[in-house]
Order: sequence, then C-alpha cells, then structure tokens
Amino acid sequence: MVHSTLPVSKASVSDQVIKSEMPLRIALLVLPASLDLSKSLDADTLSLETPEVAKQLSVLLPDLHNSTLLQTTELVSIKVDDFEANLTATIESIEQGKLVQISTPTSSLLMMHALKAAQNRIHPHAQLAAMQMQAGSDSAASADACMADACMESALSQAKRKPDSVSKRFDLPELNSTEQFDAVCELIKDLASRTHHRDAAAIGPKQATSHYWFTDHHQARVVAINLTNSVQNRASQSSSSNCISFVVSQGTGFIAPRSIIHANRLQFVVSSDTQAGLIDALGSLKAQLANNSTSESLLTLMRDNLFAFEANGSTDTYAIALQASSVEAMLQELKAMVETLPKVMAEKGQAHSSQSSLQYKTPAGSYFTAEPLGSSAQSGLAFVYPGVGTVYSDMFSELHGYFPSLYSQLEREGDLKSMFQADAIYNLDPKVTPAMPLGDLAIAGVGSSYLLTQLLVKEFDITPNFALGYSMGEASMWASLGVWNDPHSLIEKTKTDPLFTTAISGKLTAVRKAWQLDNRDADIVWNSFVVRSKAAPIKTLLPEFPHAYLAIVQGDTCVIAGCETQCRELLARMKKRGIAANRVTAMHTSPAMEEHANVEQFYHQPLLESLPTDIKFISAASGDTCVSNARGGLDSQVVSRSIADTFCNTLDFTALIHSAQKQGVKLFVELGADRQNCTLIDKIAKQDHQCGGESTDFPCCTVPVNAKGGDDITTLLKALGQLISHRVPLTVTPLIDGINREIALSQLKAAAIMKQIKSEQMSNLTLQGEV
Repeated sequence: MVHSTLPVSKASVSDQVIKSEMPLRIALLVLPASLDLSKSLDADTLSLETPEVAKQLSVLLPDLHNSTLLQTTELVSIKVDDFEANLTATIESIEQGKLVQISTPTSSLLMMHALKAAQNRIHPHAQLAAMQMQAGSDSAASADACMADACMESALSQAKRKPDSVSKRFDLPELNSTEQFDAVCELIKDLASRTHHRDAAAIGPKQATSHYWFTDHHQARVVAINLTNSVQNRASQSSSSNCISFVVSQGTGFIAPRSIIHANRLQFVVSSDTQAGLIDALGSLKAQLANNSTSESLLTLMRDNLFAFEANGSTDTYAIALQASSVEAMLQELKAMVETLPKVMAEKGQAHSSQSSLQYKTPAGSYFTAEPLGSSAQSGLAFVYPGVGTVYSDMFSELHGYFPSLYSQLEREGDLKSMFQADAIYNLDPKVTPAMPLGDLAIAGVGSSYLLTQLLVKEFDITPNFALGYSMGEASMWASLGVWNDPHSLIEKTKTDPLFTTAISGKLTAVRKAWQLDNRDADIVWNSFVVRSKAAPIKTLLPEFPHAYLAIVQGDTCVIAGCETQCRELLARMKKRGIAANRVTAMHTSPAMEEHANVEQFYHQPLLESLPTDIKFISAASGDTCVSNARGGLDSQVVSRSIADTFCNTLDFTALIHSAQKQGVKLFVELGADRQNCTLIDKIAKQDHQCGGESTDFPCCTVPVNAKGGDDITTLLKALGQLISHRVPLTVTPLIDGINREIALSQLKAAAIMKQIKSEQMSNLTLQGEV
C-alpha cells in the first residue's frame, strides 16, 4: 500500500533528531521530478501499472527496476510542505523498513536504508549520514553563524566525520521548505554527477561554468549543508532562528549520462552501396522528418535510424552522417547534401582529385566521403598523439556528464586529479595553464590523450591499426593503448625528476654541460620559434650559430630552438619572422643527448602481460621501422629506447607522416587536447599534392576528437560522423542509450501533464455538479 505522512510536531522533531548519535546510513536515489512511484504501482498487486512505466523505469533507473523492491516494500509518498517535519517523518518510515519518495514539483528523491539498497543491488546516488536540528532565541547574524556551526558540529559528530573530511560546505539561509528541498536535491545531483559549479562572479565570459569535481586520490566527496531560517513570533514581537544541518556523501551510483544527441542536437546516418541508394535514402529521411514534428517522435526517429544503421548499414560501402540543431536546419543539411553528393562522387577515380575534393563537410558537422579510408579492409586507421603544450584552460569541462562511468573507472585506476593537473587546468585564472612547468604540461598532455583513447576504445569500440606520436606524444601512445602496466606511476616522477625540472627545462643543466658552462657563467636565455621555412635553408646556416638548433620539421614550418639571441640572429639572416613559443625546453636538440640514458631509464616501465597484437606502433625516431607486437617486437627496452631516441633528436614530423602513409595509414585520428597535429598533417598532405611530394599517391584524411574553443560534445560528435562515413568499425550504442533516456523522460513528462489535466477536469466537473 501507499501511505502519506502523518502530522509531526516540530518540538518532537527537533528533540528526536538532536538526540540521535548514530549515523543515519540512508541511501538517496534521485528520481525524475515527473515520476510519481505511488501512482505507477497498482494498489492491489503492487506491480508497475503499465508496460510503458516499466520500460521507462528500466531505462532511467535500471537498478531499481531490476530489483523487486517496489513490489515487496511499502512505499510512503511525501509532498514537501514543512521540510523539518517531512524529513523526520521520512526517517521514521525508513527506520520501519519502508521506502519513501519525497518530492516537490521540480525535485524528487527515493530514500531507503542503505542496507536495503545493498541487499537489492541498488547503487545510490548519495548517502545521508547525519541530520541535526537546532533552534536559537537570537536571530542576529553572529548568533545565526554560531548556531549553524554548532549544529554542523553535531551533524559531523553523528556522521563520525572530522571537519577536514568535508569537501564542501554550503550555508543556505532564508529559504522556504520547497526551496530548501530543491537546493538539497541539486547538491545531491552534483555529488552523483561529480560536478563542481563555479561562482559566476569569479569567472570570465569564456570560462566554463562547471567542470569535473576532482578530489585527492581515494578521497570521497562529502557535502555539509546548513539551512537556516529566522522565525518571527508575532505575540512577543521577537524573533528566533532554527537550523538544519546535513552531512551527505557520494554514493556508488551516478546520475544517468546526458544524451549526446537530443532534440536540439540531431544526428542521422544514411548508407548504401550506390549513389542512387544514397539519394533515395536522403529523400526518404526528408519525408520522415516532415511527419515527425514533436520532440518525442523526432527522438524516436533518430533512435530507429541508428538502430537500422547498426543492424543493416554497417557493411554498406558509403555512409552519410547528418548533423543539425533543429528539424529546419536538418532539412537544409539534406538539401545541401543532395546537391553536392553527385559532384563528390564524380571526383572519385579522377587522377587530379585530392582527399578534400572527395569529401564534403558542413559547419554543422554533416559529412560524406566518396573514398572511405577506415574500413576493416583498408586497415588504415591510426591514432595520433600530440606532444607537450596542447593542453588548455578548462579543457574537457563537459565530458564527465556524458561519460560518468568512464571517469569513475579512471578514478579507480589512479589519481585523476594529478593526471589532469586539475589545479592548473581548471584554475580560475586562465593564465595559469599556459604558464605550467614542462613536467606538468607533459602529465596533463598524457592524461588528456589517455582519457580520449579510453573514450573511443571502451565507449565506441574503436581500435586503431596504427599508433604514432608527435614528440612526447610517443609516451602518450604507450600509456594509452594498453602497453605500460602502470602509467600512473610516472605522474609524480615527471613532476619531480631532474630530467624535467632542471636538465632540459628550468636551469637547463644538460645544455650547460653541452656548452661547457660552469656556475660562474650567466643563466641561459632559451627560446624556440616557429618559422615558415623548409629545413634545408636552416641547416645551411646552423654552423654559424652553434647554440641554435633545428628542433622540429613539420610540413611548411620548422621550429628552431636554443640561445634566444642566436635564434633571432639566424631568423634575421634568413629574413624570416619567427613566432616565439616562450617555453624553455631543450627536447629535440643535440644538448638533450646528454640525457639520453636518463630518458631511457625514466621510461623503462614494466609492460602488461597481455599486449595488443593488432596495433602497429610507429616510432618517430626509427623512421620506416614499425614496431609490432604481433612479431614479438615489444619489450620495455624497445619502448624506452624509442622514446629516448625521439626525445633527444630532431623531430621530423613530415618524415614520420610519410613513413606512416607508406606503411598503410590513411586516416589519422588525433587523440589529445586541441587539434594541432591534424592541422600539421593537413598541411603536409596539401603540400605533397601541390608539389608532387613523395606521398602524393597516398590518400590522407584527419579527424580531430577535440578542438580548443569548441564545444566538447559537438566536436566529438563531428568526429564520430567522420569515422562513420569513413566506415570505421564502431558502435553507436552510447548514442542509442542516450536517446532512449530522452524518450523515457519525455514520456514521463507527457504522462504527468495528462494526469494533471485530467485531475483538473475532474475537479471542475465536481464543482459544476455541486453547483
């Protein structure tokens, strides 16, 4: 049966709760506001009222649906009107073994004893460990503060927690009962989604309003909440205050992932073996869009489209990914694709065609290629890892809301806060990130690559055929693709090892040794410059400037590094302008060779017992040599020496890309912050095509998974669209799952509205009958 609360006097409430000294251990499950469990159960059988409700619950709250809890346990439904009394009634009911749904029109919680949740394999979003109430006779601000502190002290004592174990404390004054409950629910959602919200007044217009809630390794998130109110006594014309303090900790469950595609971010895929088939499919989609004007029907259309693609279209020769922000915009995308498709297909087989003429992409993200490069038959997919310096302030601030289980896994594996260098990357001052020391930049760079690799591999089942790295991106490659046994062990070493702090950065002790300087000589003023030039003219002049070096060759530009004065003099001799990086690192210069043995020792890491056999790892240092575990070529020494050779020698990124193309790479997917490698590879391919370079005959296409200044999810969705069109084997299940949740929520809201309308109609009929 379903019960409502009985009236509870405030006096008995306060006395009862204050005397409680044992932790409460109450599991909290956030429910959709429109889900009324009491009306979803048949009063006689306690079974779910309709198959639709059961299906919605299975999608939105699978733990609860899979248990028999709703069918076997009495449910109490409470509508918030007096928060103190409501909460105490809730706790009393839970102590009696009941379930409680407590709600307002905008928020809802299912509460139960933590042991009951565990027995039924329900992962709660949070756990209420303590609730204390206190009343005061003086409403002065200082008295309120003292009362709140005393109340919180009692709550922490009840929760058996020390004050320094609290992650955040929130003091929320002068809210009515509904506002109090809604505010507490929002904080529980933050715990369950691991989201940290920033103070709007403390950030600039381009900064993220929220990001992942990082904590120290193995430290749970704990929230302390104080709700204080002033109460006026009209009879005595005096005022008093009361306070409710809560201690709530994170649970083992998560708020359901946000849907990657929804009514304002549309995606459709059409596929066929022929041009005519594609045109027909585009026409059919246009007609379907005209008949699906509601939000729910549009979501259903997208879901069914993805179902059909995964079931039947994954083996078709061609695929078009269509993306837009509305039905009207999608119709425009369809029109543009129908008009352009024949032109793109006509380019196929033409001798003069470049990859850019064989593909069509729109600003919204729609994409088609007439020459798919990523199929299993092509075996030409490569993951490319960028080097140091690509990370940026607030990167990936939105991803955790879409992939909470992935972040949870990474948090279990190692220190996520250190892996992202979160204190610097998410600092309120955006100038902190660019000024990060070399070691910190390297850690955050590997961390960003590791995250995006796990996202593509584990969420979308994408496996590369090749892997390569730009500079220290080679370390990211070994860390991200299941080679090193414990890549997290390198985090603290990278922050503190002299290799990164003083040898090739900071005081540049390796350079001072190479230049035969002693402690009496002045500090080295080091810089690096990007210059638009081929390598040959620079190499010709280098003998005249012994403390300047050609560090990197990358398409139509090079990077020179060394003594800032000599670098500027070299640029002047060339009559070129260089863009200063203003970063101190001697990587890829001959003085770095002083540290070759140390670099090799630093990266000599134990490998996993089971290594990937289907990925060929290309070393930037070895040129045409391809290291593949399939022929037994991987061991700790091979990996560490490859990194050391790359680290200490000039990096010829152009030669690396040409080598990769000769070995079969056609599609380069960049796994890391921003899209700098994609830009460089595009320039190399364009140069080859225009100048008849050595790789003119090799097809080449790049796919960035992230882009600075862009929306995280939009950029990811565009990347997935490109991969789909290039026929890369992958799953779209995360997209389908997200849409199913959107549909279930839409149906719940619609049902709640209909019930409200019927209730009002019945009320009106009753009133009319009485008249």
